[in-house]
Amino acid sequence: MQPGVRIVLLGLVALFQAPASMAGTASLSWDNDLFAARDQGYTNGLKVAVLTRSAERHQQCRFCLARKARDRLSVLPQVGGGDRQHALAFSLRQLMTTPENIEAERPDFDTSTPYMGYLNARAGLWSWNRHRITGYSLMIGIVGPESRAQESQKLVHEMTGSTQPRGWAYQLGTDVVGGVEVVHARRFFAAGDSGEREQDLSWFGSARAGNFMSNLRFGLAWRTGVHLPVNFVPDYTGISSSVGLPGALDVPGSGWTLFAGIQAEWIPWFYLEERAGPYNYDQRSLVGHAGGGVGWHTPGFQVTLTLRASSAQTRIRDRSLSFGNVALTWRF
Repeated sequence: MQPGVRIVLLGLVALFQAPASMAGTASLSWDNDLFAARDQGYTNGLKVAVLTRSAERHQQCRFCLARKARDRLSVLPQVGGGDRQHALAFSLRQLMTTPENIEAERPDFDTSTPYMGYLNARAGLWSWNRHRITGYSLMIGIVGPESRAQESQKLVHEMTGSTQPRGWAYQLGTDVVGGVEVVHARRFFAAGDSGEREQDLSWFGSARAGNFMSNLRFGLAWRTGVHLPVNFVPDYTGISSSVGLPGALDVPGSGWTLFAGIQAEWIPWFYLEERAGPYNYDQRSLVGHAGGGVGWHTPGFQVTLTLRASSAQTRIRDRSLSFGNVALTWRF
C-alpha cells in the first residue's frame, strides 16, 4: 500500500474513533437498491455517524472539544451566542456505484456507470435550536480498492442471495479526495401542540466544494406526527452525512413521524465525470430529488424507513434513480 494512502486510512480510523468516549448520539444508516428497483448505478451505501454531547449541556467538561470548537469558530455565521446548542459530529461513509449489468465480466465503457468504491470520513461542527440548524464540516476520503467496496458488495449479495458482481477488476483506481461543506436549514411554519398531532415546514440548503463533488442544494421538507423531534430536517434529504443528528432525540415522549420533501441540486463537478478513466460518464448538471418516509422515536431511540428518488443522473441514459434507506439513531 502506498505511504500516502496508508496515512489517509490511519487518519480516517483516528478521526472516527476520537469521539468514542464522549456521551452523545450515534446513527447507523443503510442505502440499498433492495428497497427499490431503479437504482441506476448507485448500488449500496453505509454510514455511521456520532454526535458529541452539546457544549451547553456539558459545562463541567474540562477538555470539551465541542466548546473549544464553538468558541474558536464563533466568527462563522450562526455559531455561538443566543439559545443555540453546539456539538461536533464525526462520520464514516462507504458507498459504491456499479453498472446496471453486474453479471458482465467486462462493462460497456460507453454506457455503463463505472465500478467505483468510495470511503469518506467527515468532521464538523453543528449549531442548532428549534428553528435553525447550521453545520460546517471537512471531508477526506479514498476512491479505489482501498475503500473495500468490492468486498462489501459481495458480502451483502451473499447475505441477500443477490447476483454476484463480476466486473470489479475494472473499478476506478486509487485516489485521495476531500472537501468542505456548509449546511443551513430553517423551520418557517409550525402548527399543533406537543403530545398531539403536529406539523411543520422548513427549507434547507448546502454548498460543497471538493475534488470528489462540488454542488449546491436547496429544498423544502414537511413533517407531521406526535412528539416531533427538535431536528426538523429528516435524514432522507441526503444533504449531509450527519444533518439528521442534532436534536434528533430531543423529544418529550414516544411518537411517530411522517415526512416528505423535494430538492434541486446543481453539480458543476463530479468525480465520475471528470476522472472516470475509460468510462464515458456524462453527469447532468441539474438534478431533482424527492423523498418520503416514516419514523418512530422515543427520547433515546429513533428508527426511520425512507424511499428516495432522483431524476436522471446522466445524459447518456435518461432514466430516474430510486433506492431505500433504513436508519437507526440512539443515545449512548
